[in-house]
Amino acid sequence: MTELISTVIIILDKYFMKRIRKHISYLVCFQSKAEGFRKQVEKLEVLKDKVQRSIVAAKRKGENIEPEVEKWLTAVEKVIEDVEKLEDEVKKSSSNGWCPDWTSRFWLSRELQKIMHSIASLQEEGKFNKVSYPEPSPGIESLPIGDCCPFQTTVSAMNQIIELLKGEECSTICVFGMGGVGKTTLVKEVGKKVKKDNLFDEVAIAVVSQAPDLIKIQDEIAEALGLEFHKENEIGRAGRLHQRLKTEKRVLIILDDVWEILDLGAMGIPHGADHRGCKILLTTRCEHTCNVMGSPATKILLNNLNEHESWALFSSNAGVTVGSPAVNVVATEIVKKCGGLPLALVAVGRALSDKDIDGWQEAAKQLKECKPMSIQDVGADFFSCLKLSFDYLRGEEIKSIFLLCCVFPEDRDIELEYLTRLAMGQGLFEDVETVEEGRRRVRTMIKGLKASCLLMDGDKSKGSVKMHDLVRAFAISIASSEKYAFMVKAGLGLKNWPRRDTFEHYTVISLMSNKISNLPFGLECPKLHTLLLGGNRGLKMFPDAFFEGMKALKVLELTGVSKKLYKYSLHITPLPASLQLLTDLRMLHLHHRKLSDISILGKLKKLEMLSLFASHINELPKEMGELKNLRLLDLTYCRSLKKIPPNLISSLSALEELYMKGSFQQWDVGGTTTERSSASLSELNSLLNLTTLHVEIINAKSLPNSFLFPNLLRFQICIGSKSPFALFTRKLKYDYPTTRALELKGIDSPMPIGVKVLFERTEDLSLIGLLEGSRNIVPNLCSRGFNGLTSLSVRNCDEFECISDTTQGVHPVAFQNMETMHLTHLCGMKVLSVGVLPLGSFRKLRVLTVEHCGRLSTLFPAELLQLLLNLEIVRINWCEEMQEVFQIEGIIVGEEHVLLLRELKLYTLPRLGHIWKGLNAYVSLHNLEVIEIERCNRLRNLFQPSIAQSLFKLECLKILDCMELQQIIAEEDGLGQEPSNIKGKKSLNLPKLKVLEVEDCKKLKSLFPVSTAQSFLQLKQLKVSGSNELKTIICCEYGEISAAVDKFVLPQLSNLELKALPFLESFCKGDFPFEWPSLEEVVIDTCPKMTTFALAADDGVQNMPKLKSLQVDDQIINDHDLNAAINHLYKGKLEFVQKSDPLMIDEDCSNKTQHTWRTVQ
Repeated sequence: MTELISTVIIILDKYFMKRIRKHISYLVCFQSKAEGFRKQVEKLEVLKDKVQRSIVAAKRKGENIEPEVEKWLTAVEKVIEDVEKLEDEVKKSSSNGWCPDWTSRFWLSRELQKIMHSIASLQEEGKFNKVSYPEPSPGIESLPIGDCCPFQTTVSAMNQIIELLKGEECSTICVFGMGGVGKTTLVKEVGKKVKKDNLFDEVAIAVVSQAPDLIKIQDEIAEALGLEFHKENEIGRAGRLHQRLKTEKRVLIILDDVWEILDLGAMGIPHGADHRGCKILLTTRCEHTCNVMGSPATKILLNNLNEHESWALFSSNAGVTVGSPAVNVVATEIVKKCGGLPLALVAVGRALSDKDIDGWQEAAKQLKECKPMSIQDVGADFFSCLKLSFDYLRGEEIKSIFLLCCVFPEDRDIELEYLTRLAMGQGLFEDVETVEEGRRRVRTMIKGLKASCLLMDGDKSKGSVKMHDLVRAFAISIASSEKYAFMVKAGLGLKNWPRRDTFEHYTVISLMSNKISNLPFGLECPKLHTLLLGGNRGLKMFPDAFFEGMKALKVLELTGVSKKLYKYSLHITPLPASLQLLTDLRMLHLHHRKLSDISILGKLKKLEMLSLFASHINELPKEMGELKNLRLLDLTYCRSLKKIPPNLISSLSALEELYMKGSFQQWDVGGTTTERSSASLSELNSLLNLTTLHVEIINAKSLPNSFLFPNLLRFQICIGSKSPFALFTRKLKYDYPTTRALELKGIDSPMPIGVKVLFERTEDLSLIGLLEGSRNIVPNLCSRGFNGLTSLSVRNCDEFECISDTTQGVHPVAFQNMETMHLTHLCGMKVLSVGVLPLGSFRKLRVLTVEHCGRLSTLFPAELLQLLLNLEIVRINWCEEMQEVFQIEGIIVGEEHVLLLRELKLYTLPRLGHIWKGLNAYVSLHNLEVIEIERCNRLRNLFQPSIAQSLFKLECLKILDCMELQQIIAEEDGLGQEPSNIKGKKSLNLPKLKVLEVEDCKKLKSLFPVSTAQSFLQLKQLKVSGSNELKTIICCEYGEISAAVDKFVLPQLSNLELKALPFLESFCKGDFPFEWPSLEEVVIDTCPKMTTFALAADDGVQNMPKLKSLQVDDQIINDHDLNAAINHLYKGKLEFVQKSDPLMIDEDCSNKTQHTWRTVQ
């Protein structure tokens, strides 16, 4: 017994002594803990700054921030907030000297220990390998579709394809039909639909063409999948693509315009038994191709439109004139000649839309007399139709632009900028005085060609166009005629220069995008004015005498092969001596070339456009100063350019456009010509014709005080710290200024005079990381109001307190033309504006984005909100102190104040208590279409009843992770409205609502009453999850249901998901039948108390004619009777629980029941 007592005493002594020593350490080691605490906090803040810098860099690259990084930053902000509160207490305790408050010190020491543990954990978690991930490539959903015919012929084929894709038997589908019948449009539409309907996880489309380029095809598929190739050879690329496709359970590959057998395995596309989930959809003009694709293909013939469909499509494009009896007879003949081809019907219909009866009769005569054109698999009628459309183009200029579009490879997006330079170089426009006038003329011509259905929008580049391959074939046949004398062999994979008896008659030769590596000697081309050799892999050397027989040349394109990433060949391309003989040359492109001595260019006295885009060049030779006719100089992305001789730029007296993005930045600060060693920005003042400028300036002091150009129509000027080259060279592309844009980065206040001069002309202003003295924009940067601005972006300006301050002096109207404003990481900004703004300020503001402005508490005070008459889009993210968005109580009462707001998105606003603060029955949201609320944990409701009555255009409502949200619509707003559950209240209607998603709103008690839900005529998707108090989705309050409600119908609902709702008992407790005519997919998961879907009779619930998938707790249910399925599963759960533990049947043990049931599954 004694030994037992001794053992107990020892154990107790050990336990208590350990705790006593720990508590004593809180008192004795207080100072050392406090010092260690400060050091750890400093380390955490350094790490936080590092992560934030990485985030800024990532956002500049257009990348998305990893969710765990954002959560980490939120946790750090919370800890730092706690630290600041604790710091004051530590200082007080430390200042007491020899008479400390031991109780306070004990408590503080213990709190310090806890926070230090949290800090240590955050420091470890903050060692991120990466903070972001690339923005996914635009999917097939972004592709333009064009004129998709909603006719039975097309719809039938589409439905047939989709049904085949749903099945398991068919892995390859081949759509064939003659050119122009609409195969490409059809498969694009199929791809968009199956992706939208989630039939496939990924959909990729690639254009194959007559001369397949396997690398191009692989690139297009890889881009759709977000896959990047590096330096692999063809076999390595195929292996990587194959591996990536195998990771997808369901993937659709669309191969458009296939002409011959494709080795899918060599390209890296798994098919057949290799990957049952990978399906191939291809288009071809030749049925034979369908039979030899390596695996059994299901063939679908896309027929021409029938007579009725042809007439409907033709008349819709030809207009009302076809209704007159005289025209109708002729139009009927023309429609027959179009042969049911959608492309021909649209093209001819638009060409004749404004013609009188004589024009129609003449057109019919031409269609009869037109000679057939012998191009494979294309009917003569179709080409006669295109010939008619071509002949009806008004003037030689637009015809020449049309024919210029055929010199590019098949299926190539054609940049309007490049087309402009070609046209200007050829001298197509006699009455055009400037490059900008020529650009406008080309845009006008392109608009007319698209309206005539001879061109269509490009697939990838905004502002680009492309030719249908049949239209291109027709254009080449016209261009190759004796009248035009083109030779077009672009993109055919040629390895050698074409063989001809003579080249003397050719005016244009296009051999772009081939594999030609050697050029012939002694060519005689006396009439040749355009030679296009760009994109020939391996073409590095030009014979010195190559151009001797081409002295009439006006346009020369010698572009190297471009890469996605900025790379040069190690091989230097010397310019041939015969180049200087081209004394009539107007346009020269030398893109993506490694060049050494280019002084020979000074001999080309008539040169008007010179582009060295993305070429490796160290300096511009002084001889270039002899180019007195040069209008356009493009040095974009010439990152190796370090030297430009003084006065060279000023000697280019005719220069209209100068592009230097990502290029020369060593501007001389000033001084006389003899003192300067490099070009100075002051030289630009000598260029009286300059209309467009794109330049980057590291040192703001190098900007002259009189930096003003009266004729400057567009500019993009970046002043301040140099951006890493990698930020803007991921993909090299034309990116030319379209507005007057100014970017200031890391500049001290006061601003240099030269910068302030630019303010007067700027439309698009970006302020990044401005240093000391910058507290606002008006009046600090400029007191005149910035009324020329249309767009403003302010980022990382720590001293910014507001955008406008009118508290001192008299201030004019400010920002009266500004349409978009983006405010990011302004940690000192408390309000948008201080003082009373004059009427008219911000009157055109449409879009406002606010992110990481931690001290901003109210975004729109009433006096500011009344000025925003055109506000359409508001996005707010990560504003820790934001308590209210719209303050409506102070709005002047008297008439309805209609906000034009269309989109409202609020993310991570932890203190937001009100979206609409105050009482005002006159505020209306008639235009609001999209609301997304996420991580706003103090928000209790979204709308007051009086405001909610105006939401009849709302289409999308998403509420995620709002822990305190109890109601979507408040029960009352203090304006005499009755609570929402009392009979007699005006019901809320949401007739346009299509998407409703509510997730992780733990305290949400109800969504909408039956009276509101009955207005959901357009609702297609309903998802509810993670609510701990929700008992029904659609609630039926007392007095709401009457005999008038004979049934409940959701006519468009196709997708329903209910997950993690522990107290959900049913969808609706109303005892009336439900109808779901469009419902296709139902998922119910972890809803342990859901004993029935609805209280209505069985036959009412079963009215789901389109139901395809019913999943309850991970089980696929074949019986599509929801009530029966849920009742059966609930009884199964109950029986299992009773056998296991009868005590668990209690109503309060639902979580335990749920756990037991899930274990059984």
